[in-house]
Amino acid sequence: MTASALPLAPSHSRRIVQLDGLRAIAVLAVFAQHALKAPLWMGVDLFFVLSGFLITGILLERKARQQSYFGYFYARRARRILPPYLLLMVVSSILFGFGWAQHWQWYAFFATNIGDALNQSGHDSLNVLWSLAVEEQFYIFWPFVILLLPERVLGYVAAALIVLVPVLRAVATPWFDSFWPIYYLTPFRMDLLAAGALLAVAVRRDRNALEPFKGLAVLGFFAALAVLAWLHLHYPRFRAANTPLSNAALYSISLVLCTSVVVIALQSKGIVKRLLCNPVLVYIGTISYTIYLIHLSVLYTLWPLNLNRYLTAALALAITLAYASITWFAFEKRLIFGSAGKAHSPAGSVSRGASQAPQSRA
Repeated sequence: MTASALPLAPSHSRRIVQLDGLRAIAVLAVFAQHALKAPLWMGVDLFFVLSGFLITGILLERKARQQSYFGYFYARRARRILPPYLLLMVVSSILFGFGWAQHWQWYAFFATNIGDALNQSGHDSLNVLWSLAVEEQFYIFWPFVILLLPERVLGYVAAALIVLVPVLRAVATPWFDSFWPIYYLTPFRMDLLAAGALLAVAVRRDRNALEPFKGLAVLGFFAALAVLAWLHLHYPRFRAANTPLSNAALYSISLVLCTSVVVIALQSKGIVKRLLCNPVLVYIGTISYTIYLIHLSVLYTLWPLNLNRYLTAALALAITLAYASITWFAFEKRLIFGSAGKAHSPAGSVSRGASQAPQSRA
């Protein structure tokens, strides 16, 4: 959900429908992590890679066309992100009180990841906002990087971040008593966003640039998945160990997994593409931003009832989908597409989708 609302494909190309399917898979993984304690914390990382890819593609297109750049980008981000965000704060205040107001500055300035790192936050259900903060902070400086650098240099910068950020995580580990600040703070998660940006630069330079890497992506996906599964089974405390090795390596393994998934989705054909383009998945991906925002509030409302875990998860999913559908048709869709049902952007490209759905400590 981390996360913020993701845009669609660059405006010069058709909508990449299979990425909606990926959004759905990512947000459902996050839901399963919270509702069923499934070890699927990588869902938020997938959102970061998607966001880096899609945001970079849109900004490169605006730059190439010499069209409105900052005004267009930030106006669309505000229309997409703010209304569901403000509604969440209202709902949270009604359900759980105004504890968040003690740390209002983190919520007002999209810096909840910093607040969480400092243990200064409101109700635990609002912890999902940390990844939205990461993306908003990414939005502050990345448009300037894209505007000022040639595409080739931008690709080198993105590749350098992929290499250097794990080193930064390792070096910074002794500064913190737990792994949470490493997990929450933007400088330590930039390699995921940069991986998506690198894919966007490659595809823009050559639309078939990723085709030779499809086999490698499949291998990377299964290898990373196997390593993560092995660590979970044999070293379940590896993520919480807060060592230079765990902080540097674990999220880089997740980066390989999530970047490989995006490459596979972009190059998908046959059964994989049909699966990702399934209408149910596409719809869930379409409303996944609000699913991400509200799902943990719904869970925290239901957990005190002490129902069966699976019954609680099913009920929470139904309520979450209903809430997200109502807000989508009530105002989100209109804000994105306008009253005429058309996007306010060239060639029908629009900004929408899911936030980087994060993990909470729950």
